[in-house]
Amino acid sequence: MKTFTLTFLAIIVSSVVLWAQPSITLLTFESYTFADKFDTEYGTGKIGDGFQWGGGLEFGLTETAAVELIYQTLKANVDYQGFDARYSGDVTLNYIMLGGTRYLPLNEKISGFGTANLGVGWSNPEQSLNSESVTKFSIGGRLGVRIQASEKVSLRLHAQLFSPVQWAGGGFYFGTGGSGAGVSTGSTIWQFNLGGSLNFRIK
Repeated sequence: MKTFTLTFLAIIVSSVVLWAQPSITLLTFESYTFADKFDTEYGTGKIGDGFQWGGGLEFGLTETAAVELIYQTLKANVDYQGFDARYSGDVTLNYIMLGGTRYLPLNEKISGFGTANLGVGWSNPEQSLNSESVTKFSIGGRLGVRIQASEKVSLRLHAQLFSPVQWAGGGFYFGTGGSGAGVSTGSTIWQFNLGGSLNFRIK
């Protein structure tokens, strides 16, 4: 699934570059992600807080519309209490997302913006969590403010949300030996962060 999704995202981005001939901006991301609890049919768990970082490219279609391709990652501690045992360890959560952004200029320097994202998320858990790496379709979005420091450099402050769809339910589960038999239905996890991005226009 991850290979198919990445190929699909690459085709869309290539089409934007070829046909729209857009401006291109290098994005960086630095955010604080808050802890999140989740429930499954066979237990409860918590994904701890942590520092989320990443980067990407934004392709400007007009003065107020853009398409982006981004990557973000977070390493956090997971504590899961199942009916049979308790599991704890670190997991790295990765997202590659394609998004559309709309800007609302407030003046020459400051614009509000909103972004909606679709893509793929996958986990890399420690052995102590007794779980395999799993890839899931993911959704996300950001709301924030862009401050244009110069023609080439801008700063964005944002609130952001990521969610791997059906995280448990055969998704990112723990303590089942990688089979998924212990968690047949489950919850969706919503990861919320606050942060910013320092951006550099390269075209």
